[in-house]
Amino acid sequence: MATTLTPYSQLHALIIDDMSVQQTTLRGQLASLGIGKVDVASNAEDALRQVRAKHFHLILCDYNLNSRTDGQQLFEHLRELDLLPPDCLFFMITAEGGYASVAAATEHKPDAYLLKPITAADIGERLRTLLDRRHALLPISQCLRKHDLAGAVQACDEALALKNRWFVQALQLKGQTLLHMGRPEDAKTVYRQALDLRADLVWAQLGLARAHKAAGQFEQARMIAQDIVASHHGERHLAAYDVLAESLESLGDAQGAMWVLKDAARVVPSSKRHRLLGESAYRNGDLDTAKASLSQVAKATRNSVVAQSSDVLMLAQTLVDRGEVSEALGVLADTPGGATHCAVFGPASQAIRAQALARKGDAGGAAAALEQARQLLRKPKADLATVALARAELVTGDEQAGLALLQQAVSADHENPRVKQLIGKALADTGHEDKLAQVIEAAAAGLENRVKAAKTLFRDSRLVEALAEIEAAVHDYPENTAVLLQAAQMNCLSLRLQKLLDPVVLERVQQYLARLDKLLPGNDRVTQMQRYFRETLEQLMAPQKLAA
Repeated sequence: MATTLTPYSQLHALIIDDMSVQQTTLRGQLASLGIGKVDVASNAEDALRQVRAKHFHLILCDYNLNSRTDGQQLFEHLRELDLLPPDCLFFMITAEGGYASVAAATEHKPDAYLLKPITAADIGERLRTLLDRRHALLPISQCLRKHDLAGAVQACDEALALKNRWFVQALQLKGQTLLHMGRPEDAKTVYRQALDLRADLVWAQLGLARAHKAAGQFEQARMIAQDIVASHHGERHLAAYDVLAESLESLGDAQGAMWVLKDAARVVPSSKRHRLLGESAYRNGDLDTAKASLSQVAKATRNSVVAQSSDVLMLAQTLVDRGEVSEALGVLADTPGGATHCAVFGPASQAIRAQALARKGDAGGAAAALEQARQLLRKPKADLATVALARAELVTGDEQAGLALLQQAVSADHENPRVKQLIGKALADTGHEDKLAQVIEAAAAGLENRVKAAKTLFRDSRLVEALAEIEAAVHDYPENTAVLLQAAQMNCLSLRLQKLLDPVVLERVQQYLARLDKLLPGNDRVTQMQRYFRETLEQLMAPQKLAA
């Protein structure tokens, strides 16, 4: 079908629908709007592959894909993986009867919902308004797409200077960008400016809470987030529950954080919500809630692109802890093939099997599973596999091996409160609660002493020795986030003090930051360190620019 030249002719669209008739209909409707460059996907897996490979400006996705992953799950997955660029519009297509369930399960909101039966005029009407906004904010989105955050802030300021109908949207983008840059104090100013315009702007209230959290002001963040979820306009705002839970956890109230996550799962009973609740409930010893939530997640995401092996493993461990060992073994045996490809699945599943078999009185089976887990675990980390193997060692009678593994898990990330919770629970459940101080405090003290020694050397201007000390700690504990953060900071400081643009050191810091970003995605401390690294680069490159 030939297309007519229209304002939409340059758009590249993707249709995600499992019905070939609907694909043809939608393609024809897009063609009548002048959109001739159209790809199609019949399922979530194909859609994910295409979105990774191409840049789409418009995605039309049917909610009921009649496959393992529905449209809402796919959309949330794409958002969380950051695969949808700022200039991509996502339209969800749904039948009238299914609209309520879609709205109730919304973790992220698509740009538009289109209710069946839809027409080209319906699509065109939504496109016109949204493309007007996109065009007005295009300089900002272009900078964001290139990860040019400083340029994005400048583009926001230029848009704000126009004082047109897109002023508030530009203000929102500026606040978000400043937070991504690790500039919480500047972000606070922006959000307060927005609240001066309208005190009930939930996104601005939430931004202010996030800025306080990023600045380490957890009590202020908690108070603002609490007010949001208690308000009529903010009670369904899931991000506010997350900020509240994270702030409570940072303040040492893990139980309070769990109750907040329970409220969030009631508001939006999505897989993500129940996953967060199930994991928190397990760490806090609420095994009834953990089982209910994790069972729901495992069932809803089975064979889906959004499935995670940790869901099955945590459910199986929960069942073992409850004494439901046959059910736990059944869960592990019935795990879909895709989940078993994860590196942590092998050692963790065998360690949990060993615990279950030991509880059943099958000493030979437990020993065989335990030996397999030992062989599969390449290196102890601050993760479920290591803690599960430690549990297996303890329940089968090897106290020395179990405690050693738990000490290694603490050492791998000694400032992580969730890891400490998991280890504390493992010790309590296996009758070794009296070893808590020995395992956690001793291991943490050892790491803290190594970092302290490096910092002392640095303060004494013994830079070479200080860096050698912290690099040795990184070598021994390559996934310890506190050590990585300290190493990144000390390397940056050494460059500043020596006023030296050393490419070897710069690459080393970049590797640390990349590792941190993978271990702690979206973490405020990592964001602050990324900002410090950028400022270090700017400071060192300034003389070269002047000379040029």
